[in-house]
Amino acid sequence: MHKKDGGTAASWWKAQVKKNPALTYILYAAVGLAAVLFYLIGSGISCDRKQEPAVRTETETGRAGERDALELRLIDVLSKIRGAGRVDVLVTYETNGEIVTATVRQTDEDVRNADGTGGSETSRSVREVTEPATVETGNGHAPIVLYEKEPVIRGVIVVAEGASDFSVRQKLEAAVHAATGIPIERIEVFEMSYEGP
Repeated sequence: MHKKDGGTAASWWKAQVKKNPALTYILYAAVGLAAVLFYLIGSGISCDRKQEPAVRTETETGRAGERDALELRLIDVLSKIRGAGRVDVLVTYETNGEIVTATVRQTDEDVRNADGTGGSETSRSVREVTEPATVETGNGHAPIVLYEKEPVIRGVIVVAEGASDFSVRQKLEAAVHAATGIPIERIEVFEMSYEGP
């Protein structure tokens, strides 16, 4: 910048700030806004609702444990229905569930100007890379999980000692329907075979 009245540009700004103290806050706000914009443009973090299959291990998610837990809870509850007797349950699934993660989108843009024979030519190439956003943990980096979708139940098979009784069968179907929300037509109840000593 040019000198003003024998001083530097910095001294000119100091003089302006002394005349108008509100200018300090405006400058701080402008610098802060610029910093936020540069951060957002540079990082490219987005919250895309991209659904990806689970990539965690069973021990991390307990996915297999959750299925077993549902079956065990159903067995526990259904065996308490009067007349049901011993009960066994099999739950089948349409999907394994999905994990929706935050993603980081980075865009690299390459613009080249080339002067040819009497003319100019501009070529532009854009490369976009999207990868899961991660946070640093004690064991390395972990993806930022926005939410998890539960597995979709395909059907439930119930095998019970008392299933030959029509009213017991209806109670078992109603209980499974209430617990899982799946339609009655996807619940099958069978009588348990007797296994002698």
